[in-house]
Amino acid sequence: MKPKFIGVILIVTFFLCFIAGNVISQETEPPTETEQSIAVQVETPRRVTIVSEKSYNGFLQPRAEVKVFANIPGKIVALSAEAGQKVAKGDMLAQSSAREASIAAIKAEVTLSVAKSQLTTTEANAQTRVETQLVTAKEAVAEAKAKLEETKSLAEIRIRNTLLQAESSLKVAKSNLERSKISSEQGLERAKAEFTKTTSDFDRDKELHEKELISDSAFESSETRYKLGKSRYEEAVAAANQFKDGSAQLAVEKAKAELVVAQKIVESKGWEREIAAAESKITQAKANLVTAQKLVDAKAWEREIAIAKSAVSEAEEQLKLAREQVNQAAIISPIDGVIAQRHHELGDYAKTAASSGQPVYTVVAVDVLKAVWTVPVSDINRIKNGNMVLISTASGIQNIIGTIDFISPTVKQGENTVVVHATLRNSVGMNVENGSPAPVDNSALKPGTSITISIKTGERKNVLLLPRRAVLQIQNGKGNIFVVEKDVARLKQINVGGIYGSEIEVSSRLAQTTRVIADDQHQLKDGTSVSVVRD
Repeated sequence: MKPKFIGVILIVTFFLCFIAGNVISQETEPPTETEQSIAVQVETPRRVTIVSEKSYNGFLQPRAEVKVFANIPGKIVALSAEAGQKVAKGDMLAQSSAREASIAAIKAEVTLSVAKSQLTTTEANAQTRVETQLVTAKEAVAEAKAKLEETKSLAEIRIRNTLLQAESSLKVAKSNLERSKISSEQGLERAKAEFTKTTSDFDRDKELHEKELISDSAFESSETRYKLGKSRYEEAVAAANQFKDGSAQLAVEKAKAELVVAQKIVESKGWEREIAAAESKITQAKANLVTAQKLVDAKAWEREIAIAKSAVSEAEEQLKLAREQVNQAAIISPIDGVIAQRHHELGDYAKTAASSGQPVYTVVAVDVLKAVWTVPVSDINRIKNGNMVLISTASGIQNIIGTIDFISPTVKQGENTVVVHATLRNSVGMNVENGSPAPVDNSALKPGTSITISIKTGERKNVLLLPRRAVLQIQNGKGNIFVVEKDVARLKQINVGGIYGSEIEVSSRLAQTTRVIADDQHQLKDGTSVSVVRD
């Protein structure tokens, strides 16, 4: 604003004040003796504490909202709770079929029985078995040593005898081949002669049969002899051909091959390999003996027994879990609260939370509610955890006391606000009336209700208040009042502040015993005779 303009305003203001002063002085001339006293009502100032506050809009949430799933998958066979019903922690809400869990329990019982039987067997036989292994290992070492001595003394003789046997087998094979060849040739001659005779007889009998000079049976007999002779001749020819194509010499060739192998074994001193193998078996037997001795020294049976006992303990634990699964067919409320929703009907198949199934119930805890709202970043420094707030609803529930218990450490992007929570009991609580707490029942509060949250932002004590109607001509932080002094009305100018409902703050010094006229001031002027009306 320009300086010249400010100066003009000051001059105008001074002039108006001067005129107003003249008017007041004219209106407040001392009363004459003939004026009659006017009856008036008076008020005295009162000192109060003024609390400044700021309001925000929010909503209520339950203290907890729990999705209750089946503990084991199965068909729902019983429903014990409905939506809207109050439940306590541990109350049974529903029950699912325990058939699969019962089967698992039976299997666990069988496994436990087997484990116990195995433990009994292990405790009875483990030490004996380990000690027997040691004895067996010692016997194996002795046997391997004896086998080595036998091998050293007999292996060369046995291998050379094998060579002699191979040579003898070859001679026998060759001799047999020669005899077979002679026998085959002789057999061929006999078969040929017999076949020639039967052929001649058959040709003759055939001609006679055609002339009906011999009977059918005689001809058939001649034909049979012919066929038999032919078969024998063909067999003799085949046997003779074996010597021509070399197939009859297979036995000789086999004997030759065996002789070659025997000769090579002798030439390579194969008995030395047998002796080395026998020595290797002694080494292996001794290693087994050391292992068996260590098992005995370490009392390995104790570890086997411990493992068997561990198997029993594990089987017992599995049985315990399986039986717990059977017991968990009952679906229990985990909290005190109210059934907000039932998601399944009787006969539906309920899944567990782990299998991403649908919950059976939703239970909300409404004994304590949570007020949720957002506060601008510019206001967040005014509040702290533990601060009290007043909560009201549009339905007429007012001044419910809550306690701030959460201020988000982050700012919501795009809104520049911070989320704040306060808790309040949804039961008989305290309402604030005229600055004093009074009992109130909050149990009608519902999660999801829109609310107004009022937060104290400041406090001024010993603030002086007058009825708003007692102060006249309020302008520029000043006002006029009439006070009673010795049955005379006196006009006074006072400094005023904020208006609080039907009252106004007085910032001037004013005794609390001051009698301030509160009505019908239009009849008064400074010096008017008045009489105070007593209530």
